[in-house]
Amino acid sequence: MGRTNEEVKVGLVVIVAVLLFLVALVFVGGVNLLRKKKIEYTSYFKFAGGLEPGNLVRYGGFKVGNIKSAALDPTDSTRIKVVLQVNPGTPIKTNSKARISSLGFLGENYLEISPGTRDAAPLPPGSEIPAVEIVQLADVFNNVNNITLTSTKLVNDLDERVLTLSDSANQLIRNLNDVVSPENKQHFNSVLASSDSMLKESRPHIEKTLANLETVSGKMSPTIDNLNGTIGRANKLTDHLDGVIVENRKEIRETLLRLQTSLAEARKSLISLAR
Repeated sequence: MGRTNEEVKVGLVVIVAVLLFLVALVFVGGVNLLRKKKIEYTSYFKFAGGLEPGNLVRYGGFKVGNIKSAALDPTDSTRIKVVLQVNPGTPIKTNSKARISSLGFLGENYLEISPGTRDAAPLPPGSEIPAVEIVQLADVFNNVNNITLTSTKLVNDLDERVLTLSDSANQLIRNLNDVVSPENKQHFNSVLASSDSMLKESRPHIEKTLANLETVSGKMSPTIDNLNGTIGRANKLTDHLDGVIVENRKEIRETLLRLQTSLAEARKSLISLAR
């Protein structure tokens, strides 16, 4: 009887141990014994960011699955093929994106799936989730270095242009100083004084010349009047002779006409001199 009780106790211990082992496998080891089969998706990255099988997959920040595998793509060695498994019912959309992220600087990397938009259609199981490449620190440092080099070049170019502009400004200031120097001022004053003296010296001669011109103009007026009278008398004489001279004395008439023309030209010349 005692032996039977010991066997029963041993059997109970074994059963409890087996149950505890199964519980540990399910909850600690992640063995999928009682859960529904997970849905697989694929994503491709140029840089895997340390993703390994077993890393978490999050959807909108919540745990929804794990990384099944991460290895070089057999068809394209320039990218990493990542196969992920998510819980059934995870609403992954056709415009959802997969990106590598981490919780804090020292946290383990995981795969984050964006929810997409509400109106987008669900993504069929086994489909590819488009990847968003992460920015590596090396690329950031390279970009910062390139920006620094470019900024340094711009600053150097700006310094050269500022120096050139400064030299030009200094030269302009020197030229202005030369123009307004006491020597130049004195020279300008002397030129102005000479001009004033020349005007003062020439003013009597100019006034005398103008007076002579006015006198000549006054004397020319009677001469022009006399010439006008002479021309008038010549015109009358021509008219009288035209009535007297017969048609066969054309030479005399032409001579008188030439005389009339000469007197008219002489009149114009005298008027021009008077002006």
